[in-house]
Amino acid sequence: MRGLICFCLTFLLMATSHAQKGLKTIMAENIFTDRSGNQKSLQTILDDNKGKVILIDFWASWCGPCKKEMPFSKKLQKDLDGEDIVFLYLSIDSKDDKWKKSIKQLAIGDEGLHYRKNKEDVVELLKFFYIYSIPHYMIISKDGKIVNRDAVPPRDPKLKRQLQKLIKRKS
Repeated sequence: MRGLICFCLTFLLMATSHAQKGLKTIMAENIFTDRSGNQKSLQTILDDNKGKVILIDFWASWCGPCKKEMPFSKKLQKDLDGEDIVFLYLSIDSKDDKWKKSIKQLAIGDEGLHYRKNKEDVVELLKFFYIYSIPHYMIISKDGKIVNRDAVPPRDPKLKRQLQKLIKRKS
């Protein structure tokens, strides 16, 4: 709870200090780190997966609701295994070790792509997409366009139907 309050206060304070930027700039400027320490911009991550539907999950190790959603996310991945879809987990954890430990505890290391960026450094991106709480889900189409900035969580059957519909579409 304390982490969530700190996140909200940081978000509110920093949100007023950033000038509005365009989508391409926001995507290029936001650099995330994977579990091996490699860094990529959000735009590069999306470009690397063009031709696939991408479900983005904004989460953190300190977020109880985020962790409760992970079993549903794992089941959804299993149900859609072999399809043109990527599950992209973007953590806003400040501490690398807590993030990695949480991935291991939740047994999600083998599923999807995992990246992290400090919550203090990701405020502008979250503000741009109107993300005010986590977990938060976003869907990117095969051609790299945002089709749903505020998708329902994996526990909702509507998400699976929406993803299946997008997977079937020609890019």
